[in-house]
Amino acid sequence: MSDKGVDKIISHIDASADKEISEVLQKAKEEAEGIKKAAQQQAEQEEQKILSQGKRTAILEGQRIIAETKLRVRREKMDAQEEAIAASFADAATFLAELAEKGEQDNLVYRDIMFNLVAGACEIVAGERVELAFNKRDRSRFDEKAMGELHGFVKNKTGRDIALSPAKATIPCIGGVIVRDLEKQVEVDNTLEAKLNRLKESIRVDIAELLFGDKP
Repeated sequence: MSDKGVDKIISHIDASADKEISEVLQKAKEEAEGIKKAAQQQAEQEEQKILSQGKRTAILEGQRIIAETKLRVRREKMDAQEEAIAASFADAATFLAELAEKGEQDNLVYRDIMFNLVAGACEIVAGERVELAFNKRDRSRFDEKAMGELHGFVKNKTGRDIALSPAKATIPCIGGVIVRDLEKQVEVDNTLEAKLNRLKESIRVDIAELLFGDKP
Protein backbone atom coordinates (compact mmCIF):
# COMPACT_ATOMS: atom_id res chain seq x y z
CA MET A 1 0.00 0.00 0.00
CA SER A 2 1.33 3.43 -0.90
CA ASP A 3 2.10 6.01 1.72
CA LYS A 4 -0.84 8.08 0.50
CA GLY A 5 -3.18 5.14 1.07
CA VAL A 6 -1.84 4.69 4.59
CA ASP A 7 -2.25 8.36 5.29
CA LYS A 8 -5.87 8.26 4.12
CA ILE A 9 -6.58 5.26 6.31
CA ILE A 10 -4.96 6.93 9.31
CA SER A 11 -6.75 10.15 8.53
CA HIS A 12 -10.05 8.27 8.29
CA ILE A 13 -9.32 6.49 11.54
CA ASP A 14 -8.41 9.77 13.20
CA ALA A 15 -11.56 11.42 11.86
CA SER A 16 -13.71 8.50 13.01
CA ALA A 17 -11.99 8.48 16.39
CA ASP A 18 -12.43 12.22 16.77
CA LYS A 19 -16.10 11.87 15.90
CA GLU A 20 -16.62 9.02 18.35
CA ILE A 21 -14.67 10.82 21.02
CA SER A 22 -16.65 13.97 20.36
CA GLU A 23 -19.91 12.03 20.54
CA VAL A 24 -18.82 10.31 23.76
CA LEU A 25 -17.78 13.58 25.26
CA GLN A 26 -21.04 15.23 24.20
CA LYS A 27 -23.05 12.35 25.61
CA ALA A 28 -21.04 12.44 28.81
CA LYS A 29 -21.54 16.19 29.00
CA GLU A 30 -25.28 15.80 28.45
CA GLU A 31 -25.45 13.07 31.08
CA ALA A 32 -23.44 15.25 33.47
CA GLU A 33 -25.78 18.18 32.82
CA GLY A 34 -28.76 15.88 33.38
CA ILE A 35 -27.29 14.56 36.61
CA LYS A 36 -26.41 18.08 37.71
CA LYS A 37 -29.90 19.34 36.85
CA ALA A 38 -31.56 16.41 38.59
CA ALA A 39 -29.33 16.87 41.62
CA GLN A 40 -30.11 20.59 41.64
CA GLN A 41 -33.84 19.93 41.37
CA GLN A 42 -33.63 17.35 44.15
CA ALA A 43 -31.63 19.77 46.28
CA GLU A 44 -34.22 22.51 45.67
CA GLN A 45 -37.01 20.11 46.54
CA GLU A 46 -35.21 19.07 49.71
CA GLU A 47 -34.58 22.72 50.50
CA GLN A 48 -38.28 23.54 50.02
CA LYS A 49 -39.22 20.51 52.06
CA ILE A 50 -36.88 21.57 54.85
CA LEU A 51 -38.13 25.16 54.66
CA SER A 52 -41.74 23.99 54.64
CA GLN A 53 -41.11 21.73 57.62
CA GLY A 54 -39.31 24.59 59.33
CA LYS A 55 -42.24 26.91 58.72
CA ARG A 56 -44.69 24.33 60.05
CA THR A 57 -42.47 23.71 63.05
CA ALA A 58 -42.17 27.46 63.65
CA ILE A 59 -45.93 27.91 63.34
CA LEU A 60 -46.62 25.03 65.73
CA GLU A 61 -44.00 26.32 68.17
CA GLY A 62 -45.48 29.80 67.96
CA GLN A 63 -48.96 28.43 68.59
CA ARG A 64 -47.65 26.42 71.53
CA ILE A 65 -45.97 29.47 73.04
CA ILE A 66 -49.10 31.59 72.54
CA ALA A 67 -51.31 28.90 74.10
CA GLU A 68 -48.97 28.50 77.08
CA THR A 69 -48.78 32.27 77.52
CA LYS A 70 -52.57 32.63 77.45
CA LEU A 71 -52.90 29.79 79.96
CA ARG A 72 -50.26 31.33 82.22
CA VAL A 73 -51.87 34.78 82.05
CA ARG A 74 -55.30 33.29 82.78
CA ARG A 75 -53.88 31.32 85.70
CA GLU A 76 -52.14 34.41 87.08
CA LYS A 77 -55.35 36.42 86.70
CA MET A 78 -57.36 33.74 88.49
CA ASP A 79 -54.74 33.57 91.26
CA ALA A 80 -54.87 37.36 91.62
CA GLN A 81 -58.67 37.26 91.75
CA GLU A 82 -58.66 34.51 94.37
CA GLU A 83 -56.14 36.43 96.46
CA ALA A 84 -58.24 39.60 96.23
CA ILE A 85 -61.44 37.72 97.08
CA ALA A 86 -59.73 35.99 100.01
CA ALA A 87 -58.45 39.38 101.19
CA SER A 88 -61.99 40.77 100.96
CA PHE A 89 -63.35 37.98 103.15
CA ALA A 90 -60.45 38.44 105.56
CA ASP A 91 -61.33 42.14 105.80
CA ALA A 92 -64.98 41.22 106.37
CA ALA A 93 -63.98 38.84 109.17
CA THR A 94 -61.85 41.58 110.74
CA PHE A 95 -64.73 44.04 110.52
CA LEU A 96 -67.13 41.56 112.14
CA ALA A 97 -64.64 40.83 114.92
CA GLU A 98 -64.28 44.56 115.63
CA LEU A 99 -68.06 45.03 115.52
CA ALA A 100 -68.56 42.17 117.97
CA GLU A 101 -65.88 43.55 120.26
CA LYS A 102 -67.03 47.17 120.22
CA GLY A 103 -70.75 46.45 120.07
CA GLU A 104 -71.36 49.07 117.39
CA GLN A 105 -69.62 50.15 114.21
CA ASP A 106 -70.62 51.95 111.00
CA ASN A 107 -74.25 52.27 112.15
CA LEU A 108 -74.43 48.52 112.85
CA VAL A 109 -75.41 47.34 116.35
CA TYR A 110 -74.03 43.96 117.36
CA ARG A 111 -76.85 43.29 119.83
CA ASP A 112 -79.44 43.65 117.03
CA ILE A 113 -77.45 41.22 114.88
CA MET A 114 -77.30 38.71 117.74
CA PHE A 115 -81.05 38.94 118.34
CA ASN A 116 -81.72 38.26 114.64
CA LEU A 117 -79.25 35.37 114.57
CA VAL A 118 -81.04 33.69 117.49
CA ALA A 119 -84.51 34.36 116.09
CA GLY A 120 -83.47 33.10 112.63
CA ALA A 121 -82.21 29.82 114.12
CA CYS A 122 -85.37 29.43 116.25
CA GLU A 123 -87.44 29.65 113.07
CA ILE A 124 -85.57 26.60 111.79
CA VAL A 125 -85.69 24.33 114.86
CA ALA A 126 -88.97 22.75 115.92
CA GLY A 127 -88.49 22.40 119.69
CA GLU A 128 -89.77 24.75 122.37
CA ARG A 129 -86.61 24.60 124.51
CA VAL A 130 -83.34 25.81 123.08
CA GLU A 131 -79.89 26.43 124.47
CA LEU A 132 -77.69 29.27 123.30
CA ALA A 133 -73.92 28.83 123.15
CA PHE A 134 -71.92 32.09 123.16
CA ASN A 135 -68.25 32.94 123.33
CA LYS A 136 -66.95 34.07 126.71
CA ARG A 137 -67.43 37.78 126.03
CA ASP A 138 -71.00 37.47 124.76
CA ARG A 139 -71.92 35.02 127.54
CA SER A 140 -71.32 37.81 130.04
CA ARG A 141 -73.34 40.26 127.94
CA PHE A 142 -76.43 38.07 127.86
CA ASP A 143 -77.42 38.37 131.49
CA GLU A 144 -80.92 37.76 132.82
CA LYS A 145 -82.21 41.11 131.56
CA ALA A 146 -80.79 40.64 128.05
CA MET A 147 -82.16 37.09 127.89
CA GLY A 148 -85.62 38.39 128.82
CA GLU A 149 -85.49 40.95 126.03
CA LEU A 150 -84.21 38.29 123.62
CA HIS A 151 -87.09 35.98 124.60
CA GLY A 152 -89.63 38.70 123.76
CA PHE A 153 -87.93 39.42 120.43
CA VAL A 154 -87.89 35.73 119.43
CA LYS A 155 -91.54 35.27 120.47
CA ASN A 156 -92.59 38.26 118.37
CA LYS A 157 -90.49 37.07 115.44
CA THR A 158 -91.51 33.39 115.43
CA GLY A 159 -94.94 33.49 117.04
CA ARG A 160 -93.81 30.77 119.46
CA ASP A 161 -93.08 30.93 123.17
CA ILE A 162 -89.66 29.32 123.10
CA ALA A 163 -87.72 28.84 126.34
CA LEU A 164 -84.21 30.23 125.91
CA SER A 165 -81.29 29.38 128.18
CA PRO A 166 -77.57 30.20 127.87
CA ALA A 167 -75.24 27.22 127.72
CA LYS A 168 -72.78 26.84 130.59
CA ALA A 169 -69.85 26.08 128.31
CA THR A 170 -68.61 28.84 126.01
CA ILE A 171 -67.44 28.34 122.42
CA PRO A 172 -64.40 29.70 120.55
CA CYS A 173 -65.63 32.18 117.93
CA ILE A 174 -65.40 35.88 117.13
CA GLY A 175 -69.12 36.29 117.71
CA GLY A 176 -72.55 34.96 116.94
CA VAL A 177 -74.27 32.01 118.52
CA ILE A 178 -74.96 28.28 118.25
CA VAL A 179 -78.62 27.49 118.86
CA ARG A 180 -79.30 23.95 120.13
CA ASP A 181 -82.78 22.41 120.10
CA LEU A 182 -82.81 20.45 123.39
CA GLU A 183 -85.90 18.46 122.39
CA LYS A 184 -84.99 17.48 118.82
CA GLN A 185 -81.23 17.33 119.35
CA VAL A 186 -80.64 19.69 116.44
CA GLU A 187 -78.31 22.67 116.39
CA VAL A 188 -77.90 25.66 114.11
CA ASP A 189 -74.45 27.21 113.86
CA ASN A 190 -75.02 30.93 113.53
CA THR A 191 -71.56 32.02 114.62
CA LEU A 192 -70.17 34.86 112.54
CA GLU A 193 -67.49 32.59 111.08
CA ALA A 194 -70.06 30.00 110.00
CA LYS A 195 -72.33 32.64 108.49
CA LEU A 196 -69.42 34.14 106.57
CA ASN A 197 -68.29 30.73 105.27
CA ARG A 198 -71.80 29.89 104.09
CA LEU A 199 -71.95 33.20 102.27
CA LYS A 200 -68.62 32.76 100.51
CA GLU A 201 -69.78 30.67 97.57
CA SER A 202 -72.98 32.65 97.07
CA ILE A 203 -71.40 36.09 97.07
CA ARG A 204 -67.86 35.43 95.78
CA VAL A 205 -69.09 35.92 92.18
CA ASP A 206 -70.54 39.30 93.16
CA ILE A 207 -67.25 40.24 94.82
CA ALA A 208 -65.28 39.20 91.71
CA GLU A 209 -67.56 41.30 89.49
CA LEU A 210 -67.19 44.23 91.86
CA LEU A 211 -63.39 43.94 91.97
CA PHE A 212 -62.64 42.92 88.38
CA GLY A 213 -65.78 43.53 86.36
CA ASP A 214 -66.09 39.86 85.39
CA LYS A 215 -66.71 36.44 86.86
CA PRO A 216 -63.77 34.45 88.28
